[in-house]
Amino acid sequence: MAYELKNPDFEKSPFTGMTRDHWVECAKFLVDGVFQHIKGMDDPIVIPKQSKVSYPQADDPKHRFQAAELEGLARTFMAAAPVISDLPDAVSNGLNLRDYYAHQILQATDPESPRYAGSIVQFNEEYGKMQYQQTVEGGALVVGLMQCREQIWERYSTEEKQQVATLLSDYAHSQTIGHNWRFFNVLMLTFLKVTGFEIDEVILKDHLQHLMAQYSGDGWYNDDPCYDLYNPWGYHFYGPLWCRWYGYEHEPEIAAVIEKRNREFIENWPRFYSREGHQLMWGRSLNYRFGNSAALGGHFLMNDPVLNPGFARRIASANMLQFVTRDDLYVNGVPCLGYYGPFEPLIQFYSCAASPFWVAKIFVALSLPKDSPFWTAEENEGFWPELGDRTETVELEGPGIQVINRGDTGASEILTGKVPQHSPYYNQLSFNADYCYEDESERGSNPINYSVRDLGGGGFRIPLTIGFNRFEDGVMYRTLNMKAGMGANSLLTYVVNKGMERIDLADLIIPGGVIRVDRIRLPYSNQLHLGHYALPHFDGKSANVEPGTADGCKTLTGSIKGRKLAMTSVHGWENLQAAKHQGKNSEAEESTVIYANRTVETDYSGMELLITVMLHRQDNGNWSNDELMPIRSYELLPWAPSGQPCGVKLELKDGRTITVDFGNVEGNLT
Repeated sequence: MAYELKNPDFEKSPFTGMTRDHWVECAKFLVDGVFQHIKGMDDPIVIPKQSKVSYPQADDPKHRFQAAELEGLARTFMAAAPVISDLPDAVSNGLNLRDYYAHQILQATDPESPRYAGSIVQFNEEYGKMQYQQTVEGGALVVGLMQCREQIWERYSTEEKQQVATLLSDYAHSQTIGHNWRFFNVLMLTFLKVTGFEIDEVILKDHLQHLMAQYSGDGWYNDDPCYDLYNPWGYHFYGPLWCRWYGYEHEPEIAAVIEKRNREFIENWPRFYSREGHQLMWGRSLNYRFGNSAALGGHFLMNDPVLNPGFARRIASANMLQFVTRDDLYVNGVPCLGYYGPFEPLIQFYSCAASPFWVAKIFVALSLPKDSPFWTAEENEGFWPELGDRTETVELEGPGIQVINRGDTGASEILTGKVPQHSPYYNQLSFNADYCYEDESERGSNPINYSVRDLGGGGFRIPLTIGFNRFEDGVMYRTLNMKAGMGANSLLTYVVNKGMERIDLADLIIPGGVIRVDRIRLPYSNQLHLGHYALPHFDGKSANVEPGTADGCKTLTGSIKGRKLAMTSVHGWENLQAAKHQGKNSEAEESTVIYANRTVETDYSGMELLITVMLHRQDNGNWSNDELMPIRSYELLPWAPSGQPCGVKLELKDGRTITVDFGNVEGNLT
């Protein structure tokens, strides 16, 4: 059974009806789902396993089972802690939450208890020195302890505090991973310091230095190696917490740096949501869902917040309701491993059944005072009313991201350019809040991506990485490095035997979509596909696919209720087609992808340009001829002004003239 919003307050929150009381109620609802599986004070939080992909596996070492148990305790505690803070006598399944978590934390930190979470120092001796999941969960544990410090921590005896601190110190001073994981060590070390325990100050400083050194600009940190949602639910969640706990008072110089970067980030972060407050399905760990809205409430932990508080709460509440009100979210009474419903392709090896409770980070906003503007301001839609029907783009050089907000449809999209990951979670051509992720297809009709197949043998492959070139005259320039062909046992072997394969991208955003001008650098005979977003099939109804023409160019539209796509083949493509997929889409068992294709049958046949118009809308309307074909004329340039081969001069029907010139692409690539 899903969460049901009762007694909404549409005066304070005209868009969602959600108030602070509803947030507490929702946190309690999620905790109640967990406590269906708990019968007594000594029962650990072990959520039934949902997937063969998730950990722990049957033959895993003991520390993996201990980690899963600690994960269940620590992550659900982040949802329970604000409830305990507000309602110390709150009960779930007959158990007082404060007493239960206080008891279980002592059990997890007691070496004599069967519930002991284990020591990393001992793990290093038994299994070898490496990173252990306990580091992550120790960080989550102290977030909860700080949020209900008075109700649990301060009620412990001196001996009990020492017991908890001893294990936290073991985790905090042990090896970690050199990306967002360092913040777990920072939070544990800081918790120990503010509660009166000794720490190694050099280690704390090292972690802070390295975290700050990951900064790339525009508010974004490189999470070694990616830019993704670990910025909002990681860097811009832990950073404000650290400033509030310790930094403002004792390390004002570092705190000022964190606040400045947080301000730069938060000014644009609302643009990554649709007008309805729905999030992008982008990057790994997508089963953390609305955890990325933790940055919105976390921003108000800063001394000088700049984000409109009514807009911040509107997005965060809507993002939460996007998921918690859906019946398919829940398996065994708790959020499942997936996105809306269960979906195996989204599960990583580091996920267990309790992992989705990373969503509880959003409830850090409940640590804000009840009179905080985040809670008292009237909900509003921020920049959206001023945007009107216009399409607006924001260019973020630091992470190499272009953000697109479409006033006519309320859609938000991003184009990403600094992508070192070979994964469809990251290397799609764009991400749109209204079109969900679909897993890679061996047939090559991959959504919102290029797929190439060597005619000499092998299957279709998607890009290996995306390189960022530049923004210029409204065009975003990027380059796809295509995956090495089958049979190559290393990238070096492939380069020596086959040569590098690249596709240079030029994205020109237009109302309702994009004009793609892409330069193909594939030296060998190949078959190439370009897919549009995927259309899930609901209620047994397939997508409606219709061919057509616009100004003599082939078009293909695909539609389901409330979503409609179009492709126009302007230059270089042979055909437009549609493919049905089974078991690939995160929203439905069946889906349809419309795509363009062409085949080159000879090696070394010269570079070529492919020009494509790709449109989308979230209604059942139709496009005009000029929308389907927004280009009045184009002139192919064998040599562009920069001296690069294969440019094009476009004359658009809106009066603009744009020259696509890939420039010094190899020198600019990041």
